[in-house]
Amino acid sequence: MAVFTQLDAACVNEALEEFSLGRCVSLEPISSGIENTNYFLDTDTGRWVLTVFERLQPEQLPFYLELCEHLRKHGCPVAAPQRTKKGALFSFIKGKPFSIANRLAGTSIADVTPVECASMGRTLARMHLAARDFALHQPNLRGFLWCRKTAPLIAPHVPAALYAKLDEEIRHQQTVFESDAYRSLTVTACHCDLFRNNTMIEEHGTEAAHVCGVFDFYFAGCSPWLFDLAVVVNDWCIIPETGALDTVRVKALMDAYHAERRLTATEKSLWRDMLRAGALRFWTSRLFDYYLPREAALLTPHDPTHFERVLDDRRVCPLYWPQA
Repeated sequence: MAVFTQLDAACVNEALEEFSLGRCVSLEPISSGIENTNYFLDTDTGRWVLTVFERLQPEQLPFYLELCEHLRKHGCPVAAPQRTKKGALFSFIKGKPFSIANRLAGTSIADVTPVECASMGRTLARMHLAARDFALHQPNLRGFLWCRKTAPLIAPHVPAALYAKLDEEIRHQQTVFESDAYRSLTVTACHCDLFRNNTMIEEHGTEAAHVCGVFDFYFAGCSPWLFDLAVVVNDWCIIPETGALDTVRVKALMDAYHAERRLTATEKSLWRDMLRAGALRFWTSRLFDYYLPREAALLTPHDPTHFERVLDDRRVCPLYWPQA
């Protein structure tokens, strides 16, 4: 949880002069996320989320913001960035770039049901298909190459046995990354961080429950659809205490995804590797944030051992795959 940039109503109202969103009525810091600063912003015209970008540079922002706008126009339940009076998708506050998006309906749910997992599967597949004609390109900046580069920075801070396990997985993923099968996977712009806390759900716990909003695309990048699916399954379909897969949730999510976008035989052959790759990505980033943290109000780094357990499980666990 993090707030890196402290804002008040006066500086926000000055920034709002560039938009047609009215005046600030209330401003509340959001204590979630560890990369950007987010505030709930109520104005006299509506309810919004204001995001200050702490690491992303202005030249990087069009990819993320135009992707959200693109998906929204294709019917995906994505928070839409608001343009300024001059048509820009972001501006500056306290010398940093920021954007304002509509505040989504629904509730953030930790204990998701199989019905909600199925809704997430359908939503993810539709997002993938909608991204096929998105014109901008950016690599996944937290993909395998980042893990390989970051691991040596972590090495001096962790026990030798732990680093040996991390290095072993990186060596395995290097082989996967260089394989013809991996290179044949379909790649488009993907969320790459679609955890439960980056979605909103309506009618939780009922048969009508559904994902009504997806947000926080600021780890998005061009990546295989299968990797994006693995990231989602590794968070949505687990037993939290152990990180092991919950078969009922996995089946619900993957069957729903498969009904919208047919999974392939090549993807089946790489499924375990992509589940491992997803676990490696977040284990690496959590190790980095834990041992090399940034200063920020409300910052509490996530426990890295969770994704170590997830990786251990994905190496050996039984795997479900939808029928043709």
